[in-house]
Amino acid sequence: MNPPLILQPMLILLGGAALTPVASMAGRAFKVERVREIVCILAFALSFYTLFFLHQEVQASGPARYVFAGFLPLNGGVELYADLLSIYFAWLFTGLGLLVAVYSTRYMEKDTGQDSYYTLLLTLVGGMVGVAFSGDFFNLFVFWEMMCISSYALVSFRKHLWEPVEAGFKYLVMSTLGSLMILYGISIFYGMTGTVNFRLIRSGLIAHGGLSLITLYLLIGIIVAGFGVTAAIVPFHTWLPDAHPAAPSSISAMLSGVVIKAGVYGVGRSMFTLFNPTTFNYGALLMVFGVITLTVGNFMALLQTDIKRLLAYSSIVNIGYIITGLGIGGYVITKYYSVDPRAALGVAMLAATGGLFHVFNHAVGKGLLFLCSGCFLHEAKTRDISALEGVGRRMKWTGASLSIGLFSLAGIPPFSGFWSKLFIILGGLGIPGDSFLSTITILVVLNSVFSASYYLWLVQRILVKKPSAGLKAVKEAPLPMVAPVVLLAALIILVGLTPGPMISLVESVSKTLLGGW
Repeated sequence: MNPPLILQPMLILLGGAALTPVASMAGRAFKVERVREIVCILAFALSFYTLFFLHQEVQASGPARYVFAGFLPLNGGVELYADLLSIYFAWLFTGLGLLVAVYSTRYMEKDTGQDSYYTLLLTLVGGMVGVAFSGDFFNLFVFWEMMCISSYALVSFRKHLWEPVEAGFKYLVMSTLGSLMILYGISIFYGMTGTVNFRLIRSGLIAHGGLSLITLYLLIGIIVAGFGVTAAIVPFHTWLPDAHPAAPSSISAMLSGVVIKAGVYGVGRSMFTLFNPTTFNYGALLMVFGVITLTVGNFMALLQTDIKRLLAYSSIVNIGYIITGLGIGGYVITKYYSVDPRAALGVAMLAATGGLFHVFNHAVGKGLLFLCSGCFLHEAKTRDISALEGVGRRMKWTGASLSIGLFSLAGIPPFSGFWSKLFIILGGLGIPGDSFLSTITILVVLNSVFSASYYLWLVQRILVKKPSAGLKAVKEAPLPMVAPVVLLAALIILVGLTPGPMISLVESVSKTLLGGW
């Protein structure tokens, strides 16, 4: 009997993780090469493929649920829950994981402990998909820890070097504090409502209308801060600039491309599901956090000479755009829904669609950029931007792909990043006369121009300048490394030129987010 569709993506990934070391031993015994790599790639491909069938089921019949009845003495039990928002994030997690697995076949071939590497990579993505499919805080916390523990180990994977060990330990300490804050928030929810199930918590909070607003807003702050550590929201971001340069570039792509998006998912799912934005004005809080994150990330990026560290701060900047977009959506509903529901929902949808569209654009764009930096590091043996001047001329496919990723995140048309930034800005301009919202939008525009300046500066250093003498022997990276990079660049161009299907998909996801459950 086949397991329900909602279980299949996770079972495939976690089954692949369990099978990888066994397949590796069998490959060594029978002298067959790359068996573990094939198992890992197939697991990602199958998991990604099953999500299409789950998407069809959800579109036809509504959200999919799988209840673990009586599994724990918790009201409502624990359950898996998949709606369009869950599937959208799961697609990003598994899709980038698949390309990183292909990339890693050459990038990691000289490293020891590859059985552990591919097992951890599958477990990491399995945990993220589990987070996206969690219908309660019990499941979410279990999968969250699975994701976090795998990512700690992958950041510190090259443990013979001090930099990865130090960065991994810093990440461990900060992420553990974030997890403890989430756990503390869960305990308060359970004390208030007697359940950890999202839908039942929402109903319980509505039923207990007499609860102190101070307590509820404190709870909102705890949840945002807890998930905000992994999302790299300022001031909880300081682990990320150390972790990205220290980790293998394939893992940097995962951390920046999708792991921090799991934090964004946690913030969005918790806020919009549990706290009705018509009552709770957390949108203003998210906008303020978003703009601070944008500004701090931009100024810090200007100071960097290490390409991976610059890209790490750029990731913080892009999280700022996403959080601001979601914040605008919540703020507009809070303030204007009672005045003009249709207009408020229209503006909120525009801003939230921009934020969620930017989740896709940053996952693709930043995954591309870190994989490109890995190609440069693999061939030129340096992360220093001054030493990499002109390397794009020696590595034409990688250099051209890097420029496409940078142009997209700079918001230059016709690349896909233009559309998501445009939607966020239009959402911010959707309510004339709101001085707070107008100020936030102006700061977003100024930060966007500011970030575009150092993206273009990096293109000029990598692609335009004449290659230095130290790059004479540099050639293009191996095909398994270049192919994922070129595919991501092509996706950016395709979505940028024909954004309609992607916009339609993200609009449906935004309705799911803003509508709760």
